[in-house]
Amino acid sequence: MIDRSHLTDLLVRERATFKERNPRSFATYTGARHLFGRVPMTWMNKAAGGFPLYAAKASGARVEDIDGHTLIDFCLGDTGAMAGHSPKPTDDAVVEQMAGTGGGTTMMPTADAGGVAPEMTRPFRLPLWRVSLTPTSATRSAHRPAR
Repeated sequence: MIDRSHLTDLLVRERATFKERNPRSFATYTGARHLFGRVPMTWMNKAAGGFPLYAAKASGARVEDIDGHTLIDFCLGDTGAMAGHSPKPTDDAVVEQMAGTGGGTTMMPTADAGGVAPEMTRPFRLPLWRVSLTPTSATRSAHRPAR
């Protein structure tokens, strides 16, 4: 038989230890009064410790939180960081695009888009591509032509 009150006691103890070891993350979480659920995305409230850790910097498979702990990221951001956080070729390309061409804020296409689309076509065998910045935008882009 599982003693649920013992499990509850253990959870309370572990969360207290987590809070003690992560005071800056806790303060950041409790101070985020203008975010629904105090986090940018509500799934972040699923943290086992009762509040999420906040990242300070990341490189490769390592993340440092704002409390100074170095963590190994086994998820690697699920998608955008599958090759690791801040790989140098990606960082260099972003800096060049943003600082060199100002391409992050022009709201105009660049010639690079025409070169990327054929690269996407080969592995996925889809002849046409559209760029979306959010899942909502992608869904809307698919529904409109389907209607």
